[in-house]
Amino acid sequence: MTDAQNIISRKEWLRVIVLLAGVKLVMLSVFAYSHHYLPRAKYDADVWMTRPGTTLFQNLANFDGAWFVRLSAIGYQKLTSGDYDLAAEDQRLHVMDKLGYLDGIERKYAYRHWPLYPWLINGCARVLGERFLLAGVLLSSLFYFLYGVFFYKLARIDFPEQTAMLALSLALIHPGAYSLTAVFNEPLFLFCAAASLYYLRKDSYFLCGLFGGLASMTRIEAVVLYVPIIYEYFRKSAGPDIGLLAPFARKNFSAGLARLFQEPRVLWLFLAPLGSLAVLGYFKMISGDAFIFVQVHESNIYGHFGFPWQMLYATWLKGPDTYLKELPLHALLLLAIVFSFKKINWTWWVWAAAFWLFYTTNGNHSYLRYQVMCVPMFLALAKIFEDRPGLRYAYFTASAAAMAFFGAMFINGYWVA
Repeated sequence: MTDAQNIISRKEWLRVIVLLAGVKLVMLSVFAYSHHYLPRAKYDADVWMTRPGTTLFQNLANFDGAWFVRLSAIGYQKLTSGDYDLAAEDQRLHVMDKLGYLDGIERKYAYRHWPLYPWLINGCARVLGERFLLAGVLLSSLFYFLYGVFFYKLARIDFPEQTAMLALSLALIHPGAYSLTAVFNEPLFLFCAAASLYYLRKDSYFLCGLFGGLASMTRIEAVVLYVPIIYEYFRKSAGPDIGLLAPFARKNFSAGLARLFQEPRVLWLFLAPLGSLAVLGYFKMISGDAFIFVQVHESNIYGHFGFPWQMLYATWLKGPDTYLKELPLHALLLLAIVFSFKKINWTWWVWAAAFWLFYTTNGNHSYLRYQVMCVPMFLALAKIFEDRPGLRYAYFTASAAAMAFFGAMFINGYWVA
Protein backbone atom coordinates (compact mmCIF):
# COMPACT_ATOMS: atom_id res chain seq x y z
CA MET A 1 0.00 0.00 0.00
CA THR A 2 1.09 3.58 -0.63
CA ASP A 3 1.57 6.10 2.18
CA ALA A 4 -1.61 7.89 1.06
CA GLN A 5 -3.62 4.68 1.23
CA ASN A 6 -2.62 3.81 4.80
CA ILE A 7 -3.29 7.22 6.32
CA ILE A 8 -5.74 6.68 9.17
CA SER A 9 -8.50 9.28 9.49
CA ARG A 10 -10.14 10.48 12.70
CA LYS A 11 -13.35 8.65 11.81
CA GLU A 12 -11.40 5.47 11.29
CA TRP A 13 -9.69 5.86 14.66
CA LEU A 14 -13.08 6.43 16.24
CA ARG A 15 -14.28 3.10 14.85
CA VAL A 16 -11.17 1.40 16.26
CA ILE A 17 -11.73 2.86 19.74
CA VAL A 18 -15.43 1.93 19.65
CA LEU A 19 -14.48 -1.65 18.73
CA LEU A 20 -11.92 -1.87 21.53
CA ALA A 21 -14.27 -0.38 24.12
CA GLY A 22 -17.19 -2.49 22.95
CA VAL A 23 -15.34 -5.79 23.23
CA LYS A 24 -13.96 -4.76 26.62
CA LEU A 25 -17.46 -3.93 27.93
CA VAL A 26 -18.87 -7.21 26.59
CA MET A 27 -16.12 -9.19 28.32
CA LEU A 28 -16.66 -7.33 31.59
CA SER A 29 -20.39 -8.08 31.28
CA VAL A 30 -19.64 -11.77 30.79
CA PHE A 31 -17.41 -11.69 33.86
CA ALA A 32 -20.05 -9.90 35.93
CA TYR A 33 -22.93 -12.18 34.95
CA SER A 34 -20.85 -15.33 35.40
CA HIS A 35 -19.48 -14.26 38.75
CA HIS A 36 -22.94 -13.53 40.17
CA TYR A 37 -25.00 -16.32 38.64
CA LEU A 38 -22.74 -19.28 37.84
CA PRO A 39 -21.19 -21.70 40.37
CA ARG A 40 -17.72 -21.09 41.73
CA ALA A 41 -14.92 -23.65 41.63
CA LYS A 42 -14.27 -25.58 44.81
CA TYR A 43 -10.88 -26.89 45.88
CA ASP A 44 -9.74 -28.69 49.00
CA ALA A 45 -6.83 -26.30 49.41
CA ASP A 46 -7.16 -22.72 50.60
CA VAL A 47 -6.67 -21.08 47.23
CA TRP A 48 -7.51 -17.40 47.41
CA MET A 49 -9.58 -17.00 44.25
CA THR A 50 -12.13 -19.62 45.31
CA ARG A 51 -12.80 -18.35 48.81
CA PRO A 52 -16.39 -17.39 49.63
CA GLY A 53 -16.92 -13.67 49.46
CA THR A 54 -14.25 -12.65 46.96
CA THR A 55 -15.54 -9.91 44.71
CA LEU A 56 -15.69 -9.67 40.94
CA PHE A 57 -12.98 -7.03 41.10
CA GLN A 58 -10.67 -9.32 43.09
CA ASN A 59 -11.28 -12.21 40.71
CA LEU A 60 -9.92 -10.20 37.81
CA ALA A 61 -6.55 -11.19 39.29
CA ASN A 62 -7.16 -14.95 39.30
CA PHE A 63 -4.26 -17.37 38.84
CA ASP A 64 -1.25 -15.59 37.26
CA GLY A 65 -2.85 -12.27 38.08
CA ALA A 66 -2.41 -13.06 41.75
CA TRP A 67 1.31 -13.59 41.18
CA PHE A 68 1.70 -10.19 39.54
CA VAL A 69 -0.04 -8.43 42.43
CA ARG A 70 1.98 -10.35 45.03
CA LEU A 71 5.27 -9.67 43.27
CA SER A 72 4.49 -5.99 42.86
CA ALA A 73 3.82 -5.57 46.58
CA ILE A 74 6.17 -8.07 48.22
CA GLY A 75 8.95 -8.68 45.70
CA TYR A 76 10.62 -11.86 44.49
CA GLN A 77 12.92 -12.39 47.46
CA LYS A 78 10.39 -12.03 50.28
CA LEU A 79 7.69 -13.88 48.39
CA THR A 80 9.87 -16.90 47.63
CA SER A 81 11.39 -17.03 51.11
CA GLY A 82 8.07 -16.62 52.92
CA ASP A 83 9.45 -13.63 54.79
CA TYR A 84 6.13 -11.80 55.20
CA ASP A 85 3.07 -11.79 57.42
CA LEU A 86 0.46 -13.89 55.60
CA ALA A 87 -2.56 -12.48 57.41
CA ALA A 88 -1.45 -8.89 56.99
CA GLU A 89 -0.64 -9.30 53.30
CA ASP A 90 -3.88 -11.18 52.71
CA GLN A 91 -5.87 -8.30 54.18
CA ARG A 92 -3.84 -5.77 52.21
CA LEU A 93 -3.73 -7.51 48.81
CA HIS A 94 -6.63 -10.03 48.81
CA VAL A 95 -4.61 -12.40 46.59
CA MET A 96 -2.58 -14.50 49.01
CA ASP A 97 -2.38 -18.29 49.07
CA LYS A 98 -2.20 -19.97 52.48
CA LEU A 99 -1.12 -23.35 51.11
CA GLY A 100 1.81 -21.88 49.21
CA TYR A 101 2.88 -19.93 52.28
CA LEU A 102 2.86 -22.97 54.56
CA ASP A 103 4.62 -25.56 52.42
CA GLY A 104 6.59 -23.30 50.09
CA ILE A 105 6.40 -25.74 47.20
CA GLU A 106 5.15 -23.25 44.65
CA ARG A 107 6.69 -20.05 45.92
CA LYS A 108 9.58 -20.20 43.42
CA TYR A 109 7.00 -20.12 40.64
CA ALA A 110 7.30 -16.37 41.11
CA TYR A 111 10.36 -16.49 38.83
CA ARG A 112 8.25 -17.70 35.94
CA HIS A 113 6.82 -14.17 35.82
CA TRP A 114 9.19 -11.59 34.41
CA PRO A 115 9.54 -8.30 36.27
CA LEU A 116 8.45 -5.36 34.12
CA TYR A 117 4.71 -5.72 34.74
CA PRO A 118 5.05 -6.13 38.55
CA TRP A 119 7.39 -3.14 38.61
CA LEU A 120 4.84 -1.03 36.75
CA ILE A 121 2.06 -2.15 39.09
CA ASN A 122 4.26 -1.20 42.04
CA GLY A 123 4.91 2.27 40.65
CA CYS A 124 1.24 2.85 39.82
CA ALA A 125 0.11 1.56 43.23
CA ARG A 126 2.31 4.12 44.99
CA VAL A 127 0.31 6.85 43.28
CA LEU A 128 -2.99 5.12 44.15
CA GLY A 129 -2.29 4.83 47.87
CA GLU A 130 -0.86 1.27 47.90
CA ARG A 131 -3.86 -0.18 46.04
CA PHE A 132 -1.96 -2.81 44.10
CA LEU A 133 -4.95 -4.69 42.75
CA LEU A 134 -6.51 -1.50 41.40
CA ALA A 135 -3.19 -0.59 39.81
CA GLY A 136 -3.08 -3.94 38.04
CA VAL A 137 -6.63 -3.58 36.72
CA LEU A 138 -6.00 -0.04 35.45
CA LEU A 139 -2.70 -0.92 33.80
CA SER A 140 -4.09 -3.99 32.07
CA SER A 141 -6.87 -1.83 30.62
CA LEU A 142 -4.45 0.89 29.54
CA PHE A 143 -2.18 -1.57 27.77
CA TYR A 144 -5.19 -3.29 26.20
CA PHE A 145 -6.10 -0.07 24.40
CA LEU A 146 -2.49 0.72 23.49
CA TYR A 147 -2.13 -2.77 22.06
CA GLY A 148 -5.27 -2.29 19.99
CA VAL A 149 -4.01 1.02 18.64
CA PHE A 150 -0.60 -0.33 17.60
CA PHE A 151 -2.03 -3.57 16.28
CA TYR A 152 -4.24 -1.52 13.99
CA LYS A 153 -1.40 0.76 12.91
CA LEU A 154 0.65 -2.33 12.13
CA ALA A 155 -2.16 -3.93 10.12
CA ARG A 156 -2.79 -0.74 8.14
CA ILE A 157 0.76 -0.75 6.78
CA ASP A 158 -0.20 -3.64 4.50
CA PHE A 159 -4.01 -3.84 4.64
CA PRO A 160 -6.91 -1.53 3.73
CA GLU A 161 -9.25 -0.38 6.48
CA GLN A 162 -11.76 -3.23 6.17
CA THR A 163 -9.14 -5.98 6.39
CA ALA A 164 -7.28 -4.24 9.23
CA MET A 165 -10.51 -3.92 11.24
CA LEU A 166 -11.18 -7.59 10.58
CA ALA A 167 -7.71 -8.52 11.86
CA LEU A 168 -8.19 -6.46 15.04
CA SER A 169 -11.62 -8.01 15.63
CA LEU A 170 -10.16 -11.50 15.27
CA ALA A 171 -7.45 -10.67 17.81
CA LEU A 172 -9.97 -9.38 20.34
CA ILE A 173 -12.39 -12.34 20.19
CA HIS A 174 -9.86 -15.19 20.27
CA PRO A 175 -10.98 -17.94 22.72
CA GLY A 176 -8.18 -16.95 25.11
CA ALA A 177 -8.68 -13.19 24.75
CA TYR A 178 -10.51 -13.01 28.08
CA SER A 179 -6.95 -12.63 29.42
CA LEU A 180 -6.80 -9.16 27.87
CA THR A 181 -9.37 -8.02 30.46
CA ALA A 182 -7.65 -9.73 33.41
CA VAL A 183 -4.66 -8.62 35.49
CA PHE A 184 -2.24 -10.46 33.21
CA ASN A 185 0.86 -9.22 31.41
CA GLU A 186 -0.33 -10.18 27.92
CA PRO A 187 -1.68 -6.67 27.14
CA LEU A 188 1.65 -5.09 28.10
CA PHE A 189 3.64 -7.61 26.09
CA LEU A 190 1.39 -7.28 23.05
CA PHE A 191 1.53 -3.48 23.15
CA CYS A 192 5.34 -3.55 23.23
CA ALA A 193 5.60 -6.26 20.57
CA ALA A 194 3.19 -4.55 18.16
CA ALA A 195 4.86 -1.17 18.71
CA SER A 196 8.31 -2.67 18.16
CA LEU A 197 7.41 -4.22 14.80
CA TYR A 198 5.45 -1.14 13.74
CA TYR A 199 8.44 1.13 14.30
CA LEU A 200 10.74 -1.34 12.58
CA ARG A 201 8.54 -1.25 9.48
CA LYS A 202 8.74 2.55 9.69
CA ASP A 203 12.57 2.49 9.99
CA SER A 204 12.49 3.95 13.52
CA TYR A 205 15.21 1.71 14.91
CA PHE A 206 15.50 3.33 18.33
CA LEU A 207 11.79 2.95 19.08
CA CYS A 208 11.81 -0.58 17.67
CA GLY A 209 14.68 -1.54 19.97
CA LEU A 210 13.17 0.28 22.94
CA PHE A 211 9.79 -1.44 22.73
CA GLY A 212 11.45 -4.74 21.88
CA GLY A 213 13.53 -4.40 25.05
CA LEU A 214 10.43 -3.67 27.12
CA ALA A 215 8.73 -6.73 25.64
CA SER A 216 11.83 -8.75 26.57
CA MET A 217 11.47 -7.64 30.18
CA THR A 218 7.81 -8.69 30.21
CA ARG A 219 7.75 -12.28 28.94
CA ILE A 220 10.24 -14.96 27.87
CA GLU A 221 8.27 -15.26 24.60
CA ALA A 222 10.11 -12.16 23.41
CA VAL A 223 12.71 -14.55 21.96
CA VAL A 224 10.10 -15.28 19.27
CA LEU A 225 9.88 -11.54 18.59
CA TYR A 226 13.57 -11.44 17.69
CA VAL A 227 12.87 -13.63 14.64
CA PRO A 228 10.70 -11.11 12.74
CA ILE A 229 12.97 -8.25 13.84
CA ILE A 230 16.03 -9.96 12.37
CA TYR A 231 14.16 -11.07 9.28
CA GLU A 232 12.65 -7.64 8.60
CA TYR A 233 16.03 -5.98 9.05
CA PHE A 234 17.66 -8.18 6.42
CA ARG A 235 14.57 -7.94 4.20
CA LYS A 236 14.92 -4.17 4.14
CA SER A 237 18.61 -4.57 3.31
CA ALA A 238 17.73 -6.80 0.34
CA GLY A 239 15.03 -4.51 -1.08
CA PRO A 240 11.27 -4.80 -1.67
CA ASP A 241 9.27 -7.53 -3.41
CA ILE A 242 11.59 -10.41 -2.64
CA GLY A 243 11.14 -14.10 -1.94
CA LEU A 244 11.06 -15.82 1.45
CA LEU A 245 14.76 -16.72 1.58
CA ALA A 246 16.14 -13.80 -0.41
CA PRO A 247 17.18 -11.77 2.67
CA PHE A 248 19.71 -14.47 3.51
CA ALA A 249 21.22 -14.85 0.09
CA ARG A 250 24.94 -14.13 0.32
CA LYS A 251 24.76 -10.72 -1.36
CA ASN A 252 21.75 -9.53 0.62
CA PHE A 253 23.01 -10.93 3.92
CA SER A 254 26.35 -9.18 3.41
CA ALA A 255 24.52 -5.93 2.68
CA GLY A 256 22.63 -6.30 5.95
CA LEU A 257 25.82 -6.85 7.92
CA ALA A 258 27.45 -3.88 6.21
CA ARG A 259 24.62 -1.63 7.33
CA LEU A 260 25.66 -2.21 10.94
CA PHE A 261 28.78 -0.18 10.18
CA GLN A 262 27.36 2.19 7.59
CA GLU A 263 24.25 3.18 9.59
CA PRO A 264 25.07 3.39 13.31
CA ARG A 265 21.39 3.98 14.14
CA VAL A 266 20.76 0.33 13.27
CA LEU A 267 22.58 -0.61 16.49
CA TRP A 268 19.54 0.57 18.47
CA LEU A 269 17.92 -2.74 17.49
CA PHE A 270 20.19 -4.46 20.01
CA LEU A 271 18.13 -2.86 22.77
CA ALA A 272 15.63 -5.69 22.22
CA PRO A 273 17.81 -8.57 23.47
CA LEU A 274 19.32 -6.29 26.11
CA GLY A 275 15.93 -6.39 27.83
CA SER A 276 16.24 -10.15 28.27
CA LEU A 277 19.82 -9.80 29.45
CA ALA A 278 18.72 -7.22 32.01
CA VAL A 279 16.20 -9.69 33.44
CA LEU A 280 18.83 -12.43 33.62
CA GLY A 281 21.14 -10.04 35.46
CA TYR A 282 18.37 -9.10 37.87
CA PHE A 283 17.51 -12.73 38.62
CA LYS A 284 21.21 -13.45 39.14
CA MET A 285 21.45 -10.57 41.59
CA ILE A 286 18.44 -11.52 43.71
CA SER A 287 18.53 -15.33 43.53
CA GLY A 288 22.10 -16.22 42.63
CA ASP A 289 20.98 -17.94 39.41
CA ALA A 290 20.29 -16.04 36.19
CA PHE A 291 18.32 -18.99 34.81
CA ILE A 292 16.29 -19.80 37.89
CA PHE A 293 13.12 -19.47 35.79
CA VAL A 294 14.27 -22.47 33.72
CA GLN A 295 14.64 -24.62 36.84
CA VAL A 296 11.21 -23.59 38.01
CA HIS A 297 9.68 -24.28 34.61
CA GLU A 298 11.26 -27.72 34.38
CA SER A 299 10.11 -28.60 37.89
CA ASN A 300 6.56 -28.49 36.55
CA ILE A 301 5.29 -31.80 35.21
CA TYR A 302 4.80 -30.20 31.78
CA GLY A 303 7.90 -28.02 31.83
CA HIS A 304 10.09 -29.73 29.24
CA PHE A 305 11.14 -29.42 25.63
CA GLY A 306 10.99 -31.82 22.71
CA PHE A 307 10.13 -32.21 19.05
CA PRO A 308 6.75 -30.86 17.94
CA TRP A 309 5.19 -34.29 17.52
CA GLN A 310 6.34 -35.27 21.01
CA MET A 311 4.86 -32.16 22.60
CA LEU A 312 1.59 -32.44 20.69
CA TYR A 313 1.31 -36.08 21.73
CA ALA A 314 2.05 -35.06 25.32
CA THR A 315 -0.83 -32.59 25.05
CA TRP A 316 -3.08 -35.44 23.93
CA LEU A 317 -2.03 -37.52 26.94
CA LYS A 318 -3.12 -34.77 29.33
CA GLY A 319 -6.72 -35.69 28.60
CA PRO A 320 -9.72 -34.13 26.85
CA ASP A 321 -9.99 -31.15 29.20
CA THR A 322 -6.60 -30.04 27.80
CA TYR A 323 -6.35 -31.36 24.26
CA LEU A 324 -9.84 -30.19 23.30
CA LYS A 325 -8.67 -26.65 24.09
CA GLU A 326 -5.14 -26.73 22.76
CA LEU A 327 -4.83 -29.07 19.78
CA PRO A 328 -7.48 -27.26 17.69
CA LEU A 329 -5.62 -23.99 18.31
CA HIS A 330 -2.30 -25.50 17.22
CA ALA A 331 -4.07 -26.74 14.10
CA LEU A 332 -5.65 -23.33 13.52
CA LEU A 333 -2.29 -21.58 13.52
CA LEU A 334 -0.75 -24.22 11.27
CA LEU A 335 -3.62 -23.85 8.79
CA ALA A 336 -3.26 -20.06 8.90
CA ILE A 337 0.45 -20.42 8.12
CA VAL A 338 -0.20 -22.79 5.20
CA PHE A 339 -3.06 -20.87 3.59
CA SER A 340 -1.47 -17.43 4.02
CA PHE A 341 1.72 -18.46 2.21
CA LYS A 342 2.59 -15.70 -0.28
CA LYS A 343 -0.55 -13.79 0.78
CA ILE A 344 0.86 -11.75 3.66
CA ASN A 345 4.10 -9.91 4.28
CA TRP A 346 6.93 -12.40 4.60
CA THR A 347 7.93 -10.93 7.96
CA TRP A 348 4.49 -11.73 9.40
CA TRP A 349 4.60 -15.22 7.89
CA VAL A 350 8.02 -15.92 9.42
CA TRP A 351 6.81 -14.58 12.77
CA ALA A 352 3.80 -16.91 12.73
CA ALA A 353 5.97 -19.91 11.82
CA ALA A 354 8.44 -19.11 14.61
CA PHE A 355 5.58 -18.81 17.10
CA TRP A 356 4.13 -22.19 16.10
CA LEU A 357 7.54 -23.86 16.38
CA PHE A 358 8.25 -22.30 19.79
CA TYR A 359 5.00 -23.52 21.31
CA THR A 360 5.07 -26.98 19.78
CA THR A 361 8.55 -27.69 21.18
CA ASN A 362 7.83 -26.28 24.63
CA GLY A 363 5.73 -28.25 27.09
CA ASN A 364 3.05 -25.99 28.53
CA HIS A 365 -0.53 -26.12 29.69
CA SER A 366 -1.76 -22.58 29.00
CA TYR A 367 -1.73 -22.42 25.20
CA LEU A 368 -5.34 -21.25 25.12
CA ARG A 369 -4.13 -17.96 26.56
CA TYR A 370 -0.66 -17.90 25.02
CA GLN A 371 -1.91 -17.97 21.44
CA VAL A 372 -3.47 -14.55 22.00
CA MET A 373 0.10 -13.24 21.64
CA CYS A 374 0.39 -14.54 18.06
CA VAL A 375 -0.20 -11.21 16.33
CA PRO A 376 0.69 -12.51 12.84
CA MET A 377 -1.95 -15.25 13.04
CA PHE A 378 -4.72 -12.65 13.13
CA LEU A 379 -3.19 -10.80 10.19
CA ALA A 380 -3.05 -14.08 8.25
CA LEU A 381 -6.62 -15.04 9.16
CA ALA A 382 -7.92 -11.63 8.13
CA LYS A 383 -6.33 -12.03 4.71
CA ILE A 384 -7.78 -15.54 4.37
CA PHE A 385 -11.26 -14.49 5.52
CA GLU A 386 -11.59 -11.16 3.70
CA ASP A 387 -13.22 -12.74 0.62
CA ARG A 388 -14.94 -15.62 2.44
CA PRO A 389 -17.87 -14.14 4.41
CA GLY A 390 -19.43 -17.50 5.30
CA LEU A 391 -16.21 -18.83 6.79
CA ARG A 392 -15.59 -15.50 8.50
CA TYR A 393 -18.98 -15.43 10.25
CA ALA A 394 -18.71 -19.07 11.29
CA TYR A 395 -15.30 -18.41 12.83
CA PHE A 396 -16.49 -15.26 14.60
CA THR A 397 -19.43 -17.11 16.13
CA ALA A 398 -17.36 -20.06 17.34
CA SER A 399 -14.47 -17.93 18.62
CA ALA A 400 -16.61 -15.38 20.47
CA ALA A 401 -18.68 -18.14 22.08
CA ALA A 402 -15.51 -19.91 23.20
CA MET A 403 -14.08 -16.68 24.64
CA ALA A 404 -17.26 -16.10 26.64
CA PHE A 405 -17.26 -19.69 27.89
CA PHE A 406 -13.63 -19.69 29.01
CA GLY A 407 -14.01 -16.20 30.47
CA ALA A 408 -16.96 -17.39 32.57
CA MET A 409 -14.87 -20.28 33.87
CA PHE A 410 -11.84 -18.10 34.57
CA ILE A 411 -13.70 -15.50 36.61
CA ASN A 412 -15.19 -18.25 38.79
CA GLY A 413 -11.85 -19.84 39.64
CA TYR A 414 -11.80 -22.72 37.15
CA TRP A 415 -8.37 -23.19 35.66
CA VAL A 416 -8.60 -22.95 31.89
CA ALA A 417 -5.18 -21.56 30.93
